[in-house]
Amino acid sequence: MDTRRIRHFLVLAETLNFSEAARRCGVSQPALSKSIANLEAELGGSLIRREGRLTHLTHLGQAMALHLREVERATSAAKAEANRLRKGAVQPLEIAVMCTVGPSRLSPFVLKFLTDHPDVELSLHDVTTARIGADLLGGRVDLAVLGAPVTDSDRLRHIELYTEDMVMACAVDHPYASRPSVKLEDLSRQPYLDRLHCEFRDTFLATAVRENVPMRVTVRSEREDWIQSLVQGGQGVTILPRHSVVLDGIATVPLNRRDMKRSVMLSVATGRQDAEAVRDFVDGARRHDWQ
Repeated sequence: MDTRRIRHFLVLAETLNFSEAARRCGVSQPALSKSIANLEAELGGSLIRREGRLTHLTHLGQAMALHLREVERATSAAKAEANRLRKGAVQPLEIAVMCTVGPSRLSPFVLKFLTDHPDVELSLHDVTTARIGADLLGGRVDLAVLGAPVTDSDRLRHIELYTEDMVMACAVDHPYASRPSVKLEDLSRQPYLDRLHCEFRDTFLATAVRENVPMRVTVRSEREDWIQSLVQGGQGVTILPRHSVVLDGIATVPLNRRDMKRSVMLSVATGRQDAEAVRDFVDGARRHDWQ
């Protein structure tokens, strides 16, 4: 649909006067009439009705005026955004963050990066393990912060940011909260809250079954905040990465074993570092003291 025709119609709908509308649009009155006629042909009906000296909108014209005003606003916004990006006033950077990665270690680096790069417009997307690889390889995001590799594609490069222990989380007044550590046997005696999106989940549960200490699962959920809210309320315990706790009132207790850790990585697809913002973020992450 020709945006000039839309503009001509909207001005005419406002003025209901062909001469005045033509003047405002900077065209001749015959040219305006032809533009309106072409739009009517495209939409399949009359938009304007003339009755002597009176001009008013038809029912179709009234409906189209509402919709086409939205089209004009969206078109203007798109042009403004294109100009802003083309002039280099801002560098957009899209980053997927695996939903199990907590903000406490990532936020200080992000804040420092934005301070050093005020022209970057950063979008952080909370993404599940199942989707994050496709978003990264498909170009929907520029970078991804992962708790575990989600694909073995050779197009991806991984940079380890830090490692963290998997710990037991419980309410601060839970009997286990004051312990120096807990065993799997201890957890099996408590209601277990199962974090379905945890990339470590299958390994943990398989280990528990193999060692004949299966967990007594009472709640399963994809939502990290729901699970933590239940932990906070004393409804059970769960296993999560040490720095993933986001609610007050939750105690973390180390597991009495060394085989339950994870690495948090920054992943980028081959070729993406051609973009300045991506390159700067990766370089900054390599230099940052994550400890």
